[in-house]
Amino acid sequence: MSAQHPLEGTLDDVRVLDLTQNLPGPYATLLLAAMGATVLKVEPPRGETARGVPSLFGLVNRGKQSVVLDLKQDAGREALLKLAEECDVLVEGFRPGVIEGLGLSPDVLLARNPRLVICRISGFGQVGPYAQHPAHDLNLQALTGVCHLSRDRSGHPLGSALPIADLSAGGTAATAILAALRKRDRTGAGLVLDVALSDTVQSWAHVWDQGLTPPTPRADQAVTRAFARLTEHPSRLAQQGAALIGRPERARTVGNALDRAAESLRKSAPVQGLERLKLHALPHYGTYETRDGRWLAVGIVDENKFWRALCDALELPHLGKLPVAARVLLGNVVRRQLARAFQRLTLAEWMERLPRHEVPVTPVLDVREATVDAHLLTRLGPDADAPVVPYSLAGRLSAAPELNAHEPGALTRPVPTP
Repeated sequence: MSAQHPLEGTLDDVRVLDLTQNLPGPYATLLLAAMGATVLKVEPPRGETARGVPSLFGLVNRGKQSVVLDLKQDAGREALLKLAEECDVLVEGFRPGVIEGLGLSPDVLLARNPRLVICRISGFGQVGPYAQHPAHDLNLQALTGVCHLSRDRSGHPLGSALPIADLSAGGTAATAILAALRKRDRTGAGLVLDVALSDTVQSWAHVWDQGLTPPTPRADQAVTRAFARLTEHPSRLAQQGAALIGRPERARTVGNALDRAAESLRKSAPVQGLERLKLHALPHYGTYETRDGRWLAVGIVDENKFWRALCDALELPHLGKLPVAARVLLGNVVRRQLARAFQRLTLAEWMERLPRHEVPVTPVLDVREATVDAHLLTRLGPDADAPVVPYSLAGRLSAAPELNAHEPGALTRPVPTP
């Protein structure tokens, strides 16, 4: 029999509600489960999206239990609140504001369980100019300087094939939860954690960059200001323009042919979700050069709404009709079309236009530009010149509301005897 791992059973008395999907949150709760925590995975009626990628889902959800709750229904919300009363930790990965819209805000949860540790994981955190902006791993690598550090010999910025934003944020979240539990056990009060993927990746980039690269020119303030200035006006579709191939009147015929090719591909080599699809095979998951020699990162995976919105913004409406499989089959053609379109404007001009369409596109910044970016400055505060630690316990942890604070002893769980 193999020797027991030194951390096995460490969290045997900890119960975790996991409302997250895909990779960052599930990886965080996987680490907790590996140390003995009981993790109850709360999924929507159709299951979480990563179930479409069985290998990934199986890896990061080992040792967990699953329950289906429809949080859009009163019965589902009440069931979750009852579970929260019996748990130590709740982890959620919704876009900021979604959980509040469901009637499950931290105040509501803490009113039901004042000792609850709530960990909120999101791309850009709960506060800051980009809090509502969609992003995938590549966007966060670009914004925090990672792509700039990974340039090839021609100066082309590159993203990591490893989803470092997702995984590093998962580790950060697990660490923060452990520290919060320690403090909760001392004070009797729950805590709310704000874990941003952008924070963690920037801390990694800063560690690597510090002292390894020479000083760079003053950050392009126009780029960061334009990207941060998210318009309050409704999105406006760009005017219909160029077709996928020379003559727009042929677009329908070409589209139908591509649909048939895509269907043939599915039948000959079934693809469930992105099971056999590498991210870097997607023409809309990569970096593109703009008219002024700067770069931006497009981080669209399989979300058709983002793809159509991007094509509208680029005035390439016929490309927006292509299914994912067809985009991969015609990868080189699509890349050329996108590259040509992005050459029409400067980076600052694109960062003025694209946020109106709500697509996951970010500028490729170097590490020093990232340290003066409006959003990252908001997140890091006075320590922005040395963002080595992605979160501060003093600055990012908030005590629970005072509701029932006069009775913390009644909820204290005794430490189990060995």
